[in-house]
Amino acid sequence: METAAAATSYPVARDAPPRPAPQTAQLGQGPARPGWGHWAILALAFLLLSGSFAWGVYQSRHRPRNLAFVVVTYYLIALLYCCLAKLDLLRRDDPAPAAAAERWRVRMAVWCVSVALANTVAARVADAMPSAGFKIAVWVFTTVCIAVGFYFFFVRAAAARRTQTDGRDLREVSPEQRV
Repeated sequence: METAAAATSYPVARDAPPRPAPQTAQLGQGPARPGWGHWAILALAFLLLSGSFAWGVYQSRHRPRNLAFVVVTYYLIALLYCCLAKLDLLRRDDPAPAAAAERWRVRMAVWCVSVALANTVAARVADAMPSAGFKIAVWVFTTVCIAVGFYFFFVRAAAARRTQTDGRDLREVSPEQRV
């Protein structure tokens, strides 16, 4: 006869399911091409940005400072898009040192362009503020946003690279900790 304690089953810690293999292209084929929806969204974004630029140029055609702001902002947004597209094209799993150096250069370019864009917009917004307190608040907020961006773009990414190079995920729980 079985005892009541033996009949009760206790949950047993099990290993986590294996991670799925990354989706890669078949040998001899390039990366998968995006569908028409991707290109439609890009075209719509480009038309919206260009329309806003044209309207901004028209509105500020008699004020050189406003015109310079519109032109510089449009140029920085277009440059940021190009840098992000280049970063997206670079393969993350390419172990060649030259590829890692190229990714680092493109990441630095993205960082520099985004900081320039943030400072351009912050300078314009701070000029429109009525008091010195609001101007300081705009610059403090911009500095905090840039610092958070730096953390996620460089510090956290470096920690993720170290985790990948160790060959193990630091978030995994050891069998001793599961008990």
